[in-house]
Amino acid sequence: MAGIEKEYFTLEEVESCWDMPSRDLVYLAENGLLKVSVRLYGIRIERGLYEEADEGQWCNIPEERVSFQGLQDLLSRDVYRLFHEEQIKVDQFDAPGDRYCHVLYPEEGIVIKKEELVVSRTERDRVEAKHGLGGVQRTTEVSFRHKNDFADITLGEQSYTLGPIQAKVVGILYEAAQTGSPWRHGQAVLGEAGSRCTRISDLFKAKADWRKLIQSDKRGKYRLNIKFS
Repeated sequence: MAGIEKEYFTLEEVESCWDMPSRDLVYLAENGLLKVSVRLYGIRIERGLYEEADEGQWCNIPEERVSFQGLQDLLSRDVYRLFHEEQIKVDQFDAPGDRYCHVLYPEEGIVIKKEELVVSRTERDRVEAKHGLGGVQRTTEVSFRHKNDFADITLGEQSYTLGPIQAKVVGILYEAAQTGSPWRHGQAVLGEAGSRCTRISDLFKAKADWRKLIQSDKRGKYRLNIKFS
């Protein structure tokens, strides 16, 4: 009989597919190398982003409040607790970059059991490619290409066309990434680039998905989302 095209898998299924002992899968999950998810039904969540209000001060900017069912990634710290406590209560989920995902209902949070943990097909395929698991050939870090003095950027499959000041900021962060000390203070970078903005987020707010290109440490420093081997 033909196999089912699943969108997610239990931890036991992933262990079997990768021919990996449970302790190694636990290591990947606890250290954030493998995103672990849970299937949710009938909850309400708030999604949004963290915005720098003042230097080093951050606030929540809500974008949507929705009834949700589907997969949500857990925070690495909650995955660690689950493997050690078997059952925990959570009130937030993992989110990319400067974003957040909070539970609105149930107000007291959601009880999650270890046996409910799953891995999405997308995450399984990503980890297989990165680490050469399940017979998949290992791949390299995401590609980064630039031209026209950083006015045209390609990061993986995402392309960006930047204005002159935005391009200067990316160029400064690119040089920092090559030095082995990639983090730069946001206001210093803006000043060096000749921007009148006081926040990186203000300069790039019109660019969709700019947070995939530039990462924040949420303490006023920024870096390009690239690594040099």
